[in-house]
Amino acid sequence: MKKLLYAFLMLAVFISCENEDHGVDVNNYNGPNITYFTNGIAGNYFVTPDAGVNSIQIGATSISTSERTYTLQVDTSSTAQEGVDFNFVNPSVTIPAGDYFGEILIQGIFEGTTSSGSNLIINLVGDDVMTGSKYTLFIVQQCVSDLAGMYSVTTTYGYHDFLPDYATNTMEAEIVEIESGLYQVEDMSGGLYSTGPYSTNYGTDSTSFTVQFSENCGLISWEGQSDPWGPVVPLEGGTNSVDLNTGVITISWFAEKYGENGVSVYTPL
Repeated sequence: MKKLLYAFLMLAVFISCENEDHGVDVNNYNGPNITYFTNGIAGNYFVTPDAGVNSIQIGATSISTSERTYTLQVDTSSTAQEGVDFNFVNPSVTIPAGDYFGEILIQGIFEGTTSSGSNLIINLVGDDVMTGSKYTLFIVQQCVSDLAGMYSVTTTYGYHDFLPDYATNTMEAEIVEIESGLYQVEDMSGGLYSTGPYSTNYGTDSTSFTVQFSENCGLISWEGQSDPWGPVVPLEGGTNSVDLNTGVITISWFAEKYGENGVSVYTPL
């Protein structure tokens, strides 16, 4: 009796948001069995490289002496692709005999998902399914960012005031984590401002070009950063990313005021 009461309560919560769609008053329901999604109509699935399966529960309003199996159908309006963003562990879901509940199991595919996410819309197909019953699962890639540490940095300069001298430079630099996914590095110029000709001619040092940048799923970005003369932005058309296999970081920067720019490659030490 407790399970039956729970099933009716869960169905009441679900229908309270969907009365207009289904026209069912569960508080006064006394009809044939209905099968439905017990957790409402939507949920989120954050997919990490080692993500476990995501479970979506279905429930029935009555017990049966035999198992009940329902087909899972991907709605045509889904933006998530089977085999790319996810896989069904099983193409159907079963409520065992003598039970009220069954589980849909979905495995996210980290390499196929994106940080912007996609929607998997599941239609439940079978006898006694609530009319129009569907569930939307937002599947989004969740990366673990871990860039803090010491690096050997080699910078190739596209322009500065003293070329062709000091065309490249290699130095060591520390990337410091400010908070999850947010980092800071001193002298993003790769030495031009700290030990190179700008330090001796213009009085710059390692703190003159300190930049905070973000990393999300291998992509490097920043905004609102500057050197002593003006904004510093990502170089148009340049690479700003992390090789997730090697940990090598490439940062392409451009100083807007006078046009200094370069490509710095950070190799973990």
